[in-house]
Amino acid sequence: MKKVLALFGILSVVFACGQEKKPINTKIMNIQYPEINATNFVQKLVESVKRYEKEPLYYMRINKSNCVVEVLVNDYPVHKDYKLSNYATPLEINDAILRSGEQTLTYRLYPVGNLIKEEYGEGDTVTTLTDNTAIAISIIKMDNGSEKTLEDEEVIIKHTSLNDAKGRFIASGKPYYEFTFTFNAQVPYANEGWSKGQDLSKLDQKLLEAKAVAFYKEYGKIYENKDADLLAKLNFGEEKRNAKAFYKKLSDIDRLWKEYLRKINAANTIIRQIENYKMVFFGNSRIISLRLKSLKVGYRNSGALVIDNDDSTLMPGIYLYLPEGKKLEDGLYMTN
Repeated sequence: MKKVLALFGILSVVFACGQEKKPINTKIMNIQYPEINATNFVQKLVESVKRYEKEPLYYMRINKSNCVVEVLVNDYPVHKDYKLSNYATPLEINDAILRSGEQTLTYRLYPVGNLIKEEYGEGDTVTTLTDNTAIAISIIKMDNGSEKTLEDEEVIIKHTSLNDAKGRFIASGKPYYEFTFTFNAQVPYANEGWSKGQDLSKLDQKLLEAKAVAFYKEYGKIYENKDADLLAKLNFGEEKRNAKAFYKKLSDIDRLWKEYLRKINAANTIIRQIENYKMVFFGNSRIISLRLKSLKVGYRNSGALVIDNDDSTLMPGIYLYLPEGKKLEDGLYMTN
């Protein structure tokens, strides 16, 4: 009887405390900002942002038809749209602009697949781009201090997809089309980002994959353990780049951290097994990300770490790199 009562007591403690914490191997996830924690995250980000007389913000406007699209600026993903409709508002791209000078924009077009059937209840599955496939992209600049009205926009460049002599989309009948063009951007800040990372495509690919998968698994434990301090340390580099690039104010950064806390403190966190993924290189092969192979809406090309809780399903955008002088055997780092 005493043994039963003792066992009941142990179970009561377990249920009272919630899910048992799993130890996190921080040697797998290299930490570049050990001084950062949940308490000083906001203030340290605020301190990293400089103010300028002119604070240019770059955006892109996209209008597509008969296709879905992915967009990269300087080979860094900034937008994906797997729906038939278009975005009405311009999309920010400063986070992919590390410094002034020539920038590249790459778009990738894919067929609409079953989207017409799913939206209208009828129609064929479209497996190739069509004669009427088209895309138009404008890069615009506005000042951060303006009200950001149409009158404040300065058009940097306009691009429209190419047609053949008969007016048909140049890649009609193909399952995929990619095009790159350049534009110039002038910004007052300079971010290192992934520019000093190693070319990951030249390293041992099996070891690279193993290190990336291990990192993703340990990162998931942060949410299981609700370790806000470690979450702050690992994400500080990327958020510092974003804060500088978008000239963020205290209110913006405070709102950002509260959103991090809301997600990590959600109840009944479950980490799904990392599977059905592919390794994808970005940043001219200096960045690696694990992406789901699923074509399901909401999951397509999303991060391979899937976290379920009572609030939502999270798929954190984890971008990893290896700084110059570091060894792959010692693990990867989250991008700055």
